[in-house]
Amino acid sequence: MTSLLARILLSIMLLPLAVVVYLAVLLPLTRGNDEVAFTAATSVTAVFVAIYWLMLWRRSVQWTLSRVSLTIAGSVGCLFAGVIAGLAAMGVSGIRDEAFGVFIGGLVGAVLWLPVTILVWRERPAERAERIRQSASDVLFCPRCGYNMTGLQLARCPECGAQFTLNELFAAQRHQHEIADAASSAEERPGRASV
Repeated sequence: MTSLLARILLSIMLLPLAVVVYLAVLLPLTRGNDEVAFTAATSVTAVFVAIYWLMLWRRSVQWTLSRVSLTIAGSVGCLFAGVIAGLAAMGVSGIRDEAFGVFIGGLVGAVLWLPVTILVWRERPAERAERIRQSASDVLFCPRCGYNMTGLQLARCPECGAQFTLNELFAAQRHQHEIADAASSAEERPGRASV
């Protein structure tokens, strides 16, 4: 099993594990104040989800100041959305129990945080081009969808179905290297906008 496949499977396990953590914190505390129990369970589960997700994907993300800032801003935004969702759920449902609002708000905030981080942490085209350039210069990629076509006997991409001649594939690879070199040069020159 590749490490990427293992991380994907572990990602799938995140939500069931979060439910277990939530219940493990909530159930022993429900004998007292329900609001405290729900707040504690929600807080511990949110921290668990954040740490689990960060530990799982931290090495796959190229951490830049911009990406860290966007992650923090997205986290604050998700927290704010959770508070709004909790208050709205209490108002719409007519349930005035603050524990209910905490539960709904925590659920919304945690569930929103995952796609926000996916969007913020995804690889940019210049990063992908640099990674490809560094990985191997003799790798052939589909010019249309980026599928790795190395080792295929036909010059037809099994991912998108596009068909190429070998000359077209090699020309596209040279073009990709030129783009990667231009992107690297633009990033190295501060004060200049990259195209």
